Amino acid sequence: MLGAPVASILIVEDEPDMRELMARKLRDAGHTITTTRTGAEGLAFLRAERPDLVLLDVKLPDTSGLSVCETVRDDADIRDTLVVMVSASAGQEEVDAGLAAGADDYVTKPFAPSNLVRRIAALLSTDR
Repeated sequence: MLGAPVASILIVEDEPDMRELMARKLRDAGHTITTTRTGAEGLAFLRAERPDLVLLDVKLPDTSGLSVCETVRDDADIRDTLVVMVSASAGQEEVDAGLAAGADDYVTKPFAPSNLVRRIAALLSTDR
C-alpha cells in the first residue's frame, strides 16, 4: 500500500492458521509483526514493547479479548494503543461489547485479508 503508514503490530490469536494468515498479509503490507497466543502473553508484550496496534481475538485460551482490551484502556502506559477486536461473533451485541470495551474497530471472521489491511491502514492514518 503506497503511502500507508508502517506500524508495529501485535497479533493475539490462539488459532495458528488465522494467526499466520494475518501475520503474512500484514508483513506483506510492510508492517512489523509479533504474534502471541494468549491474553497474558499479549499484555506482557504490549507493556514491554508498546506496539502501535494490536489485533486481539475475542476468545483466547486464558481470558477474553474484551477483558484484555479493558485492561489496555485502564493502563496509562498502553491505553493509547490502537486495538482491533477480531471474532467469529458477528452479532451487533458482540460488536457493541467490543467497542464498549474500548476497541477502535471490530472485524468479524471470516474476512478478506485485503480488507483487514485496508482497515488497519485507515486506523493508522487517523490523527488520534
